[in-house]
Amino acid sequence: MKVYVDRDVFIVKASECMFLPRLKPHAWVITSAAINVMALITPGGFHDALLKMSAPAEQMEVPDDGDTETYANVDLTETIKIHEQYGVRLLSPDEIRTEMPGFPL
Repeated sequence: MKVYVDRDVFIVKASECMFLPRLKPHAWVITSAAINVMALITPGGFHDALLKMSAPAEQMEVPDDGDTETYANVDLTETIKIHEQYGVRLLSPDEIRTEMPGFPL
């Protein structure tokens, strides 16, 4: 997994951990075919935003590249509204380019 925090990029391998600080831009990209992640998210509440957005999988197959949704090809308007209710601010593509220039858009 590649983890982006501000202008830094970290490679996180099996059995390693990463701290993603609140109020600092951060993101990650899964770079392997399979991954297991354990996350501790504090303060509480962010989990509620994720639950509000969750939906059952429509298929059991992993989408191919043509079906993958990214910041570049999906409308995040509703996602942004939901996250704002829980104190999370998603960056715009322009903000990502400025704050995390190594992140692939």
